[in-house]
Amino acid sequence: MTEKEKLIRDIHTVRETINRDWADLTSSLSLSHDERTALRAHVEQCVQDLKGLIERLDELTLKSN
Repeated sequence: MTEKEKLIRDIHTVRETINRDWADLTSSLSLSHDERTALRAHVEQCVQDLKGLIERLDELTLKSN
């Protein structure tokens, strides 16, 4: 698996995680305040991770052109 393929796979995985967490936040009224806060923090971390992965993919793409 190439570096580009790994980055694309990782991007896809992080996006799925974000989508799942958002679905959990919107559909589960039974979450406590602390659970909701932790889930939001996890989403924020995932967004930061996603930005980093996309930047790495962009850099890799530029180098290959």
